[in-house]
Amino acid sequence: MDTELIDKLKKLGFTENEAKIYVGLLSLNEATAREIHEFTLVPRPKIYSVLERMAKKGYVEIRGGTPAYFRSIDPERLTERLRDEFLFSLNEILKGLNSTGNRKPDAVNPRPAL
Repeated sequence: MDTELIDKLKKLGFTENEAKIYVGLLSLNEATAREIHEFTLVPRPKIYSVLERMAKKGYVEIRGGTPAYFRSIDPERLTERLRDEFLFSLNEILKGLNSTGNRKPDAVNPRPAL
């Protein structure tokens, strides 16, 4: 499994198990929890909780049945979703920072006198 790619996903907020499962599902295309466990070596007891968390985030799709099958969303959709979430978070942080202080806008970089 591509450890460099897993590390990059972790930098974007994925847990190690989420990153392994996402990359594994890209390789497998569609798989059961057992197949994911065997391919990624994510501990079997953690597979379902990680998959459910990833499904809530919209990173994984579930096809019900017995057994259930899981598929990762397309990488382009994932990166769009991550970009949108990141930009939203940045805007929320900016609003919060701007509302916390009574700092004057020019206090940090005063304009030179004319």
